[in-house]
Amino acid sequence: MDNKNKLARKIKIESNFQRKMVIFSIVFLGSVSILLYLGTKRESVVRFGFVDKSSKTVYPTLYSDEHITPNAVISDPKFKNISFAPRESQLANVISVVSINTGTKTYGSENGTWLWTPTLDITTKYMDSIISGAKKNGIKNIYLSIDSFLDIYVMPPGEEKDKKKTQFDKIISDFIKKANANDIKVDAEGGWRNWAENGNTYKAFVTIDYAREFNKTHAEKFRGFQYDIEPYLLDSYKNNKIAVLTNFLNLVDQSVAFLNGSDLSLSVVIPEFYDGTNNETSEFSYAGKTGFAVDHLLTILDKREGSKIIVMSYRNWSLGNDGSIEVSKDEITSANKHKTKVVLAQETGDVNPPYITFHNTTHSYYSKQLNLLQKSFSKDKSFGGVATHYINALMALK
Repeated sequence: MDNKNKLARKIKIESNFQRKMVIFSIVFLGSVSILLYLGTKRESVVRFGFVDKSSKTVYPTLYSDEHITPNAVISDPKFKNISFAPRESQLANVISVVSINTGTKTYGSENGTWLWTPTLDITTKYMDSIISGAKKNGIKNIYLSIDSFLDIYVMPPGEEKDKKKTQFDKIISDFIKKANANDIKVDAEGGWRNWAENGNTYKAFVTIDYAREFNKTHAEKFRGFQYDIEPYLLDSYKNNKIAVLTNFLNLVDQSVAFLNGSDLSLSVVIPEFYDGTNNETSEFSYAGKTGFAVDHLLTILDKREGSKIIVMSYRNWSLGNDGSIEVSKDEITSANKHKTKVVLAQETGDVNPPYITFHNTTHSYYSKQLNLLQKSFSKDKSFGGVATHYINALMALK
């Protein structure tokens, strides 16, 4: 009987042990599965992925598409024949002379960002928060959209137009003054995809003329002017790439001449495929030379001291295949033979596809990748620094 009891107890103990082992295995495997899922999910957000170079080229879209004033988009026939540009152009090999204002010119590496808020919507409280956030993030340059000045430009002459212009000027002046007090320089920014097309160039020259005249009449001054036009988003681009890009180059060409004698530097935002990446663009002839769009642009901008191209090298990882370092190499290499600097931009906004943005990643991860990008090109003559699109999204990174 004792032996039977001992055997029963042994069987019961073994049964309990086996049951506990089964429960433990289920819990353990479940925990591992959850961890693997979370890891995979984090990996998909942060990236660590591979982008097939044969896949369709990503066309970065303008953030301002959903925020820009209609007057920057529409073609108003009342103004289409207005010409601001001087007769001289870079096609005539005219060198654009910069009248340097020592209070606005900066040296060293760029660390810029964009602010898209319409000027008249910028309150004192909002202005302070943006400048404070920019300083906290190490920003040294803010590209302030002035597209909304077109709303004032199209108004009929009169007291109301003058009132709006005065209000616009004051907000700009206050913003620059506060930014400069925090060691941040400010560029005026303007652009939409059709600004280089026939009947639309007046919008480009209205905004660049505003910045030029503002600097003549105010103690607080813009450091420079920036075009963010992105004509590859035009419906006509797919089947008429060379024509569209030629119009774009002509506008930049004329703008360089237009700024002759002013104290504004000039920068131009471009995608990372104007160098022929993925055979997206081909070489073509411009001003008697054959090259890719980026080559022609560098030649034009070389005629104006302090010029920059800002390349949207949008990837959310730096090292390895198709990372931001790899997609930036051609532009940096090409620019090493020029005077124009190259600034490499990164995206933090909520855009698609996910692999081109640091949205939903962490600030520390973004900083690490940005440091790797900067370190990689620190010895290149043409490397001019980095930029982050855009300030509100950057400030939202945790």
